[in-house]
Amino acid sequence: MQLRWVVALLAFVFQASIYRAEVMELRMPDIVPSKSDTYLCRGFRIPDNETWYITSLGPILVDPEAIHHIIVITCPTVASVHPVWGCGGAPDPKFPDRGSCRSEKYEFMYDWTKGVEEYRYPKGVAFKVGGDPQYRYLILQVHYSNVSRYDESNPDSSGLKVTYTQDRQPKLAGLMTHSAPGMVEPGRLGIFETVCRMAIPDGRTLRVFSYLVHTHDLGLIASAYRGRNGTLTEMARRSPQLPKSFTPTDVQLRDGDVLITRCVMYNFDDRPVRNGMTHHDEMCVVRLLYYAEDGEFPPEGICIPVLPPPPPLPPVPAVAAFHRASPFSVVKPSPGQRTWTQPLRRP
Repeated sequence: MQLRWVVALLAFVFQASIYRAEVMELRMPDIVPSKSDTYLCRGFRIPDNETWYITSLGPILVDPEAIHHIIVITCPTVASVHPVWGCGGAPDPKFPDRGSCRSEKYEFMYDWTKGVEEYRYPKGVAFKVGGDPQYRYLILQVHYSNVSRYDESNPDSSGLKVTYTQDRQPKLAGLMTHSAPGMVEPGRLGIFETVCRMAIPDGRTLRVFSYLVHTHDLGLIASAYRGRNGTLTEMARRSPQLPKSFTPTDVQLRDGDVLITRCVMYNFDDRPVRNGMTHHDEMCVVRLLYYAEDGEFPPEGICIPVLPPPPPLPPVPAVAAFHRASPFSVVKPSPGQRTWTQPLRRP
């Protein structure tokens, strides 16, 4: 009897760790965008009789210097019947602007920015798509920051490589994106911040296992904190000027938890800089990868805005936080320099 249980256990472990992997490339079809800071989208339908468990995603780059970011989302229907269409940023007259999805229901899956490499989910964790009309399409979105690098003899076919299996995985992943608004005056430090409260149905528990931070040139530190019972727990903290990568973490989220997203900026331009969609603006983005601890499809991570921050919570580390975490100093760079290269000056 004991031998039978041992054999059954080994079979389960073997099945969970060995699966048949397949690869699909989501690519732009040799296009020549004509407007810098345009966002272009292309849709890919998952066959009706298939369910994919995505285990890794990575970039396919024709010219990394021409692209600001590449993301992939999943949703029920595409926003356009065109092979490629505009979906944000500066409108490109060559491509009709329609948004990303026809429905407001969608899920982020992956975000490439300069420096980010292929991301592999932890063993036994995957992002489920297909098998449910709600997640039937994968939408590739590319933000072109410098279209002068393209012409008819040099079109773009950048995109993402998706590795997946049709074998069910034990834990199903989701991705939450938190973006903080703000404005920073010339020559000053500034804080971009947003606060929200988690609304997770059925008393389920989410486990955040990795994060990715993103700002433009002015970002010194990007961070996220969980507030629970008057206590702050750090979920994410990293200088966005370091090489970008998904960074491991391990924090639980429950219904009613408060999430605080904060970025410290220093503006070395001679104009105020606000959050926006072009590379001339700023962004404060923290993306959190998570799964539901019960192994079922993770509920939507609805986070309801809270203003002002709940009074029982202690203040979130701000300027002092980047001194501890950033290798860069708040010394104004030399004229024309837009990268932080000064060594850290500790207080």
